[in-house]
Amino acid sequence: MAKFCSKCGNELKEGARFCSVCGNPVKQVQSAQSEATAGTNEERQGVSSQQQGFTAQDMQYQQMAGSAAPVKKNKNLWLLAIPAALLVILLVIFGIKAVLSPAYLKPVKYMEKAFNKQDIDLMKKAVPDEYAEWMTDDIVDYMFDLDSDYKITIKVTDKEKIAKKDLEETLIDDYYVLDSIAEDAKAGYILEAEATLKQDGEKDTQDITLVVVKVDGKWVIVSGL
Repeated sequence: MAKFCSKCGNELKEGARFCSVCGNPVKQVQSAQSEATAGTNEERQGVSSQQQGFTAQDMQYQQMAGSAAPVKKNKNLWLLAIPAALLVILLVIFGIKAVLSPAYLKPVKYMEKAFNKQDIDLMKKAVPDEYAEWMTDDIVDYMFDLDSDYKITIKVTDKEKIAKKDLEETLIDDYYVLDSIAEDAKAGYILEAEATLKQDGEKDTQDITLVVVKVDGKWVIVSGL
């Protein structure tokens, strides 16, 4: 772009610092252009600053608006977490109970209560139906030939699971279990236990062996009565 002297109008050469006709310094022209350029830059910076300010404000509003959403979401998560936590607690409680009182010990507890309460019906729950049939009321005195001021506790101290492939043979040959019961047995344990009788301030403990099997979905005592 051609430049002209601001005093005499002479066309200036590229890079000239003085007018070749009147000697007027070219600096004034360049300063004016610099000021114009500076002004333009300031205007641009001002617009940029406004845009930045607007953007920052927008971002602040967006952050404020966005921060409300997670709070609501967290509340929903807590509502979902409460029943989940309760479920875990119940599973832990019942899981521990199952470990402390396995199903195969149930008939042992029935037998213990039967002796202490002198209840023949409880004893029938501890044995297979074939055994319960001959447990009539007239044998109560024989089974519970003890004074009323006594307590019997049965504590299982050891267990041995009978291998399924050997279950029927073991029950029949070693413990003289009825064939019909041995054939239907699905699982079995040999339990070593301590039977303690407390009576008149004295205590007597004897080691006993109980054989329990699972028949028709129920655990029962088939030997050791």
